[in-house]
Amino acid sequence: RTLTLTLTLSWTIKIKMALFRVALAAALVAGTGAIYLDNHWDLATKLTDDNFDATVQLAVDSDKTLFVRWIASEG
Repeated sequence: RTLTLTLTLSWTIKIKMALFRVALAAALVAGTGAIYLDNHWDLATKLTDDNFDATVQLAVDSDKTLFVRWIASEG
């Protein structure tokens, strides 16, 4: 009986914590009104066909890590 009660209590707490995290994340996103900060381009480099190769090569030559994220966009 003790083992069953412990497992049930543990899963109940985990479910409540998961729901709390989802609610907190939703509140944070709703509070900001956007996924990205207003100044996110000050913190990132917009890669284009013209600058992509040079930007990647600069990171490789500098022995740095470069994270590239492709997102769908029109135009």
